[in-house]
Amino acid sequence: MRAFLLGVLALAAGAAAGGCSGGAQARPGPPVLLEVLWQSAGARTLIWSLDADAFVAPVVPAAATEIDFVFDRRLDGNRIEDSDGGVPVPKANPPITVDWAGAATAMSDPPLAASVFYNSVGIFGADTSYVLMRPQVVGFPSGTTIRFGLDPAGLTSAGGEPFEGPTEITVATQPLSIVSLPTGGQTVPTGFLAPVTFSTRIDVADGAAAQAPFVHVTAAGASLGFALLAAPGDRMLLYVAPAACDGKWPAGVLVEVTFDAGFPDAFGRPLPAAITGSFTTSTTGAATDAGCD
Repeated sequence: MRAFLLGVLALAAGAAAGGCSGGAQARPGPPVLLEVLWQSAGARTLIWSLDADAFVAPVVPAAATEIDFVFDRRLDGNRIEDSDGGVPVPKANPPITVDWAGAATAMSDPPLAASVFYNSVGIFGADTSYVLMRPQVVGFPSGTTIRFGLDPAGLTSAGGEPFEGPTEITVATQPLSIVSLPTGGQTVPTGFLAPVTFSTRIDVADGAAAQAPFVHVTAAGASLGFALLAAPGDRMLLYVAPAACDGKWPAGVLVEVTFDAGFPDAFGRPLPAAITGSFTTSTTGAATDAGCD
């Protein structure tokens, strides 16, 4: 029932923009952290709660778009965000930070950065407010325990009273997975770019040097040349393309694309098991060989 109510409240708040520091008059007393919600694919999942009987998800999708920290009353928004001509902007040193073990040695390119804002609109209940963290590029590392640090000096009442609650909250993300790829051998043009969608960020750069060794493209047992291309505007999608030397797959063949276990996400976290997709190329307008020396 709690999850249902939160979903209804979230829908009702669709028009409430992040970074809103207005709202009703704050009531006195130290703010109490009530719950923390992980938002992915438009759904919010409870990852921490003051209520010991609440169901807290043990693992969440890595592709979070927002994390909401809900308090029982208004906070001092000036300690959470700055203003540029009335427009909320994140502080250089926000009161909520994120990291994980190994972040200093295995980081995405560009590095993960998150903006922290304050919203005083009580969408999670009367008098509540929340602090929201949004990754500037969607996606956290797969199969990893994510740590959020909460600074009591930055999360206070209007009178400067620090919040009550834990100063560190952790949540585990799901292992890397492939959400969709061509399967079933459907017939496609010989210049087909095979789309592959992952469960979190896949940063394809420098000729896909980090990913290409874990990908194999074959037809009738013979290897085919290929390239991995980034999808503009979507870091969780890449395309498997014919090798750049001729730009086409062989005609009239079943092409199989295999991603080996170990294929890394943007943070170096591995795909736990191999997966293979396939498609069949058309017999018209094709090159005879997609291999490159």
